[in-house]
Amino acid sequence: MRDKIKNQTYFNEFISEDTDRINKFVKKLANNEIKEERVLSIKIKIHDLRLGILIAKYSRGDNLEEIEKDYLKLIEDWEEVWQSDFYMKNLWMISLGVLLNLGMKQFEKIKELLDKYNVNDWLYNFLLRYNVDGIDEIQGDLSFPEVYVKLKEIICNQTNRSEMLKLYISNDWYHRHNECGWYDSHKSKQNLYYGYWSFEAGAIAKILDIPDKHLKDEQYYPYDLVHYTS
Repeated sequence: MRDKIKNQTYFNEFISEDTDRINKFVKKLANNEIKEERVLSIKIKIHDLRLGILIAKYSRGDNLEEIEKDYLKLIEDWEEVWQSDFYMKNLWMISLGVLLNLGMKQFEKIKELLDKYNVNDWLYNFLLRYNVDGIDEIQGDLSFPEVYVKLKEIICNQTNRSEMLKLYISNDWYHRHNECGWYDSHKSKQNLYYGYWSFEAGAIAKILDIPDKHLKDEQYYPYDLVHYTS
């Protein structure tokens, strides 16, 4: 178990329930039971559920090699269901790519996708520079500065990043997302919670090689993903 809020039984139920939901959607698509104008929205929903299952598996303590396999399948289907407005989902997908050592060609495809839809976000661009040639200067603005300005400060400050990262994880990460749909989901009577992981903070720590041993037991920090080598 990596998560400190729920137990293994909970995550088993979460994964089982959402897997059943996916199978029902897939069956309906295969049988042409979905109206044409709703097909894309159903595919988006399936992709979102699969990402939630991946995060739940990480929370449950599943093997990182299996997590990587699930992620590579998500990347294959991402372009078809891409939505620019899904900022946090897109941020997590890019951050997981850094953490799971996604290849340069796949990173370049993500960059092409952002260019195609005229997405020019400072944090996206910083993360992409990790494995995309030709990005010498980080362009764009923070799409949500009130939420991510602390991460930009960590990136731009070269003297005490380790301490700043700890403060961000322990004091800022969760509470700065109090308007997100997943906030306080662990309190729901339904199985909505899959984990509160700051994958973007982990990706930044990996890219900048920030010392993070003191973060190993922090509740929201994906420590073993930061140090994963496939």
